[in-house]
Amino acid sequence: MPKVSVVIPAYNRRDYVQEAINSVLAQTYTEYEIVVVDDGSTDGAGEALAARYGHRLRFVWQENQGESVAWNSALEASDR
Repeated sequence: MPKVSVVIPAYNRRDYVQEAINSVLAQTYTEYEIVVVDDGSTDGAGEALAARYGHRLRFVWQENQGESVAWNSALEASDR
């Protein structure tokens, strides 16, 4: 089980999400998981993240329900 869960809710922020993920991956600490919840984006984030990061993160797509629901979905998807 990872000691840190990095949860990233997003809506049409593909480039910013990639910056956040790159920042996590650049750390020397490695006991983490990355969970991205896409709250109904239309910018192709899911495909871009799968192609670039593959198994290094957990990606969840949901219909647009707002930031609070996205945060809760990310927490539910984490291993914590």
